[in-house]
Amino acid sequence: MDTHKDKIIQKIIDDQKDFQELSGNDLNLYGMIYQSLEQKPDAGFPLGFSGTIIRKIEMKKQRQFNLKLYALFSVLLVMCLGFLFTFFSRDQLSVMISTVIEHKYMILFFVFIVTSIQLASHFFTIKKLER
Repeated sequence: MDTHKDKIIQKIIDDQKDFQELSGNDLNLYGMIYQSLEQKPDAGFPLGFSGTIIRKIEMKKQRQFNLKLYALFSVLLVMCLGFLFTFFSRDQLSVMISTVIEHKYMILFFVFIVTSIQLASHFFTIKKLER
C-alpha cells in the first residue's frame, strides 16, 4: 500500500465540511479497515512466486527440447557414419582420416569452443534462475 496516498485520502475525508456524522458502529468499522490497510500483508507466497514458477517451467521445457535436439543430432551422426563406412572405399576413407589427422588442432579447437559456449550458456541460465 502507498501510505502517502492513504494519508492524502484520509485528510480529504477528514477535511470535508459537509461530511455527515458517522455512527459509532460505522466509525469502528472505518477504523478497522484503515488499520488493516496500514498493516503488512500476512506471510504467504513471495512476491516473485509466479515468475519463479514460470521460469522453472520454461527451463524444464528448454531442457526437454535440448535433449530431443541432442538425440536427433546423435541419430544423424550415427546415420552419417554408417553411410560413410558403407559407401566409401578404403582409399577414400584413408584420405578422409589423414585429412582429419592433418587438421586435428583446428577440429579440437572447434570442439573446445562449442563445448565452452554450451557450458557458459548452462551456467548463465542457472545464475538467471537463482535471481
